[in-house]
Amino acid sequence: MKKILIISSVFAALVSAVSCNMELRPAGTVEPGNALQTIDDAEKLRDGLYVAFRTRVGGTYASLDEIRSDLFHASIEFGNVGGNLYNWSMTAANSDVEALWSASYNTVANANYFLEKANAVNTSEWSDEERANLEVWKGEAYFLRAYYHLELAEMFCMNYVGHEQSYGIPYITSYIPTSDQSRYPSRGTLEHTFEMLVTDLDSAQSLITTPGVRGSERITRDAVTALQARVALEMGDYDLAVEKASELIESGTYPLVTSESAFNNMWINDSGDECILQLFASSPTELGNSNDYGYIGFDAIKNIYQPIYYPEQWVVDLLEQIPGDWRMNNHLRWTNVTVKNVGTRDMYIFYKFQGNPALRSTETSWNYQNKPKVFRIAEMYLIRAEALARGGAPQAGISDPWSDIHTLRTARTTNYQPDQFGEFIEDAILNERVRELIGEGFRIQDLKRYGRGFTRTEAQVRETIYQPDTYTDYEIMANNPRFIFPIPQAEIDANSNISGEQNPGY
Repeated sequence: MKKILIISSVFAALVSAVSCNMELRPAGTVEPGNALQTIDDAEKLRDGLYVAFRTRVGGTYASLDEIRSDLFHASIEFGNVGGNLYNWSMTAANSDVEALWSASYNTVANANYFLEKANAVNTSEWSDEERANLEVWKGEAYFLRAYYHLELAEMFCMNYVGHEQSYGIPYITSYIPTSDQSRYPSRGTLEHTFEMLVTDLDSAQSLITTPGVRGSERITRDAVTALQARVALEMGDYDLAVEKASELIESGTYPLVTSESAFNNMWINDSGDECILQLFASSPTELGNSNDYGYIGFDAIKNIYQPIYYPEQWVVDLLEQIPGDWRMNNHLRWTNVTVKNVGTRDMYIFYKFQGNPALRSTETSWNYQNKPKVFRIAEMYLIRAEALARGGAPQAGISDPWSDIHTLRTARTTNYQPDQFGEFIEDAILNERVRELIGEGFRIQDLKRYGRGFTRTEAQVRETIYQPDTYTDYEIMANNPRFIFPIPQAEIDANSNISGEQNPGY
C-alpha cells in the first residue's frame, strides 16, 4: 500500500527502529551525560513527554482504526491510502502497523527514561515545592506509560474478557537500551499486561495531586480516574467502571453543554467544555498530526471538496434518527463533492474535525488541526451506561443504563423526547457511541468488546465509492483474526523471545 505521509512525518521525529530495543533518545533537550540534575532539567523532559503525547492522541492513530470499521467507504480515487486496513489485508510487514508499534514503544521509552532519572536524582538541595512538583511529574509519566500500553493492548491483543491467558504485549518498565536480544521481553499474558496497567495507574493516582478542572491542559487526578474507568470497562470490572465514571459525572466539574452553539464551540474552537483533558496547542506546527484522514479534502484554490473516505449511509441515518440532534450538523456536512470521472454529487462528508481557525497557518490553509481531546465527560456517561447494562453496581442513584443514554441525548438535542427506538440496550449503547465518538478511534475496540463483526452496507452515492459491488456487502465476522494487528515482522526478527508469539492468522 502507499506510505501514509501523515503518519510518516509524525513518526519521523519519534522513531528510529521498530524493535522494543528503543534506543531512541527520549524527547526533551537534556543531554544523557547531564541526565537530570535540576528542576529545570526535569521540566524540559516533562515538556518533551507532553509533546510526544500530543502527537499520539487522535489524528492518524484514530483514523487507522476507524477506516477499517463499518463507518466509512473509500472513494474511487482514494489511491489505496490505508488500503490494506480498509480491505482487511494487512500483514506483519504493513508499514502503518510497524509505525504504530514502534512509535508507541518509543513514547514508552520516553516515560521510562524520565522515571529512571527522576528516581535517581539527588533532591537534597531542592526546595519543597520543587520536590513536590517532581513527584507529580513522575505520576504523569506513570499515567502515560499506562496509556500507551493500553493502546498497544487494544491494537495488538484480543479482547480482555474471556481471553485473559492469551498473549499480552511486552510491558516495558525500565529504560535499558541494549542490543542483547536475550534481555528483550516476551509478550506474557494479557492478564499480566492489565495487572501492570492497573499498577501504573495506582502509582499515578498516588502521586498526582493536581485537581481536575474543565479543559485541563495537563494530566490531573481526574484524567487518571477517566483512564481507570476506561481500563475497568475493558477488563469487565463493571462495578469499578461505574464507580470511576460516576465520580467524574457527579463532581459537576464537567457539565454537558446546554446549547448547540456551545457544542459547536467545543469542537471547532476548542473551548474546553466537557473536556477532562484537552492538550495545549497554540500553533499548527505544535501538532503535526492532522485530524483529517481525507474525510474533508477541501481544495481552497478550486473551492471544491474531494474527500477520499465518506460516511456510510447507515451512519447518516443514525445521526438523523433523533430530530434536532446537534451532532448531525456538527459531525456531517451536506455539500457538493467532486469525484474524478464521475463529476459532482451532493452528499454528506465527515466534518467533525474541520479545524480550529486559530490553528491554521493562513486563513486559507485547511489543516484540520484541533487541540487533542483525550477524555470527555460524554465518554464517562457511555462507560457508566455500558457497565450498568452489564451488571455493574449502581452509583449516585443511577441504576438504569437508559438514564445515562437519555441524559446524553437530551444534552445533544433540541427538545429531545425520550425514545428507545425499539433498541435493545446494548444496541443503543453502541449506536450512541457512534453518534458521540465517531472518528475518535473507538469503533473497532467497541465491536471487539461486544464480540461483534460488521457488514459494510449501502453507500450514500454508489458510483462514488471504490469497488461498490464488493464494499456495499462486505462482511467481517467477529472471529476474524485481523480484528487485531500482527506483531510487526521486524520486531519478530529482532526479538527472539517473541519469535513464536505472533498473533493467530498472520
